[in-house]
Amino acid sequence: MVITSSIGFLCYVNTFTAEFAYDDNRAILENPDILPSTPWRNIWWNDFWGTPLSHSGSHKSYRPLTVLSFKLNYMAGQLDPKGYHATNVILHSVTSGLVFVLAHSLSGSAFQGLLAGILFAVHPIHTGWFPALLLRITEILS
Repeated sequence: MVITSSIGFLCYVNTFTAEFAYDDNRAILENPDILPSTPWRNIWWNDFWGTPLSHSGSHKSYRPLTVLSFKLNYMAGQLDPKGYHATNVILHSVTSGLVFVLAHSLSGSAFQGLLAGILFAVHPIHTGWFPALLLRITEILS
């Protein structure tokens, strides 16, 4: 688990210095739901962008766990992108370790577990969501 988690961490540690990208401006910088002044319960009633689900302008994209993680990031470091990227890298690292545990328990082989964990950690499909923080849901659901 330590090996696959470390590999997952090392693959994306370079994103710590990245800025916000793509739709992060709207999902994080302009989202009122992540601010401390906004009640926590709004996360459950608003869409991903902070618009009430009942509003005609809502995209109906409901991702409360992602918005909750953004709110916690804001509480820890406000709008410093380093904290948001560090959270993504930590989530990926933990998930890579958990893939090892799952594969090991299913196969009964530490080698197969290690192979599955490393493959998950380094697979290029993850590079698409690392620059865009709004796609954090990918790692949360993994």
